[in-house]
Amino acid sequence: MTARYQILIVDDEAELRDNLTSVLEYEGFVVHTAASGAEGIRQFSAQRFDIVLLDLIMPGQDGIDTMLEMRRFSNQTRFIIMTAFATVNTAVQAIRKGASDYLSKPFRVEELVAVIKRSLEEARFERQIVAGNVDKTLTSLANPIRRRMIDLLGRVSQVRMTDISQALEIEDHTKTMFHLRTLKEAGLIHQPDDKSYALTPAGNNAFNVMRLLHSSENG
Repeated sequence: MTARYQILIVDDEAELRDNLTSVLEYEGFVVHTAASGAEGIRQFSAQRFDIVLLDLIMPGQDGIDTMLEMRRFSNQTRFIIMTAFATVNTAVQAIRKGASDYLSKPFRVEELVAVIKRSLEEARFERQIVAGNVDKTLTSLANPIRRRMIDLLGRVSQVRMTDISQALEIEDHTKTMFHLRTLKEAGLIHQPDDKSYALTPAGNNAFNVMRLLHSSENG
């Protein structure tokens, strides 16, 4: 299934590039590497990639600037930012600039593979949205974690952040906060109090559309 997916790793650390290449090739991906943003852009301009793993801090050209230049060549690629200095604000900035997700260094192999597969699923979901001509606000639900949050809130009504993390088995509370903030900014959830989250009317509509999409897939 993953053999057709092309991944480009852009990181100035040779050891990390080699380790990631071994892991991802074992998972069946076709892997290319670049030691700098400029080298990555040269490769990207000549070939299509499904996923680009970008180090945030690199000499010369950082990951965000590299991503912005790459996006001029293709808007179909999913970009994942890797950083040792992850915070909610840096993650939000990366997403707003065009990244689909981020990884905090050091990360586990299982986490890396899961994030890549989520990003590929996100791309598939967005293609379904376009094909189905669903309202553009649903693009905020391209990420499967956020869809699971909407599904949880649609079934339980009002949930605390800690309970959301526990229900979705998210160990990193920064990730939970980031995805909740994204949904809140999209107008799909709100906070009835300081600790709990619930769906807005738009969020309820999204929940119902998701159920319809799920039913059509299984029908």
